[in-house]
Amino acid sequence: MRYPFNDDQVVPDCEWEVFLCETAAMIITEQSPKRLLEVRGRYYELLTHCIPPDIILKRILNELVANCDGTLKAEVTQLAAQYQAQSQLSSKAIFHLEAFTAKFMRIYKQFLEEGLESMGF
Repeated sequence: MRYPFNDDQVVPDCEWEVFLCETAAMIITEQSPKRLLEVRGRYYELLTHCIPPDIILKRILNELVANCDGTLKAEVTQLAAQYQAQSQLSSKAIFHLEAFTAKFMRIYKQFLEEGLESMGF
């Protein structure tokens, strides 16, 4: 970073934002109990570094819906809103983040399997 700032200067993402993007990529790449456990550990890492759970959920959602079609985007966004509302009423944000991720993994895996079946695989 240079100071004074230029109009065309690129501001790099924060490390936690890159970490979240990598976490979303992990979710998209594999939907398994093992991967869910790895993602849970990454959520703990973010929470212990004082990243608010609602920010974690919003950023993960943005990354995940980028890999979904229109119908799935609406379903996943509604799901995220539901888990965020539940999270506001609880003191254990990790449970809601993990539950959202598990539900997304199930929906996404089913979506992929249905897509393969329609293609004749």
